[in-house]
Amino acid sequence: MIMILFLQVGGADNEQSILANDLVKYKDNIREAVQNGVFFLLICGAYQLFGKYYKGVEGDIIPGLEVFDYYTEANPDRKKRCIGNIVIEANLNGFNTKVIGFENHGGQTFDISSSFGKVLFGNGNKFGDTEEGYFQKNVIATYLHGPLLSKNPELCDYIIKYCLDRKYDENFALEPLNDKFENLCRDQLLNRFLKEHTEN
Repeated sequence: MIMILFLQVGGADNEQSILANDLVKYKDNIREAVQNGVFFLLICGAYQLFGKYYKGVEGDIIPGLEVFDYYTEANPDRKKRCIGNIVIEANLNGFNTKVIGFENHGGQTFDISSSFGKVLFGNGNKFGDTEEGYFQKNVIATYLHGPLLSKNPELCDYIIKYCLDRKYDENFALEPLNDKFENLCRDQLLNRFLKEHTEN
């Protein structure tokens, strides 16, 4: 069975708390799924909830699922957030690729053992961080909104190939799709963002 779990739960602390209270009922099942190789793409709030805890602006603690050892604490200043375009360099199956997204988070995530990528432009896990997200073979947890997948065809290919290999227990060689249009768009964005970075 091909299984990809997309969780995107950005929003206010109250909504985060409601979702966490529901998800904790399935904590053992979720941990087992991760251990069994089910692919998880976790974006923003979902990324945070898979860690030890999320500490809100008022100091309240929202327990995480404790699938991973990182934790997140909100910046005390509600007006100060990591917002804007972001580019990271990630290693997927042994080759480096640039991943483009848009971040909008007040939470600052600590104790990442294996990041999704190196920040080339933007903030990352914390203000001015050099690393972004969390990564293991079947888990990508990130603050990169997007649309993440449509902006990054190589990332889509990685997820599709991983799931096919897991289902059929073979090393599939997929026929390349024509990503010319997508890559032209990516080149425009990369040139603009990375040029801004060097100029600053």
